[in-house]
Amino acid sequence: MVTFVTTREFSKQPGRIMRRLRVKGPQVITQNGEPTAYLVPTSGLGIEADLDALRRLLLGRALDAAQAEAAKSGATELTPAEIAAEISATREERKKRRSARA
Repeated sequence: MVTFVTTREFSKQPGRIMRRLRVKGPQVITQNGEPTAYLVPTSGLGIEADLDALRRLLLGRALDAAQAEAAKSGATELTPAEIAAEISATREERKKRRSARA
């Protein structure tokens, strides 16, 4: 079960929230009734392992967003040749901009 914690409660009783975190697991921090952050206990595997897991989560979110945008724009329908042409055109445009600055 997910536990919700208001920002006010968190600022007034951080020790209580941290103890509850160890017992009940992740907490959802809300501000004006809207979820704004997650408070997650450490895994015990060390800070680097926990940060690596967080980075993977954020990368997964970014990938999901990129895939959704590609589907929305129709980019998922491009053929490999069309993708190569887009890459080529972008590279040429960058070369032109660099030349113009030099």
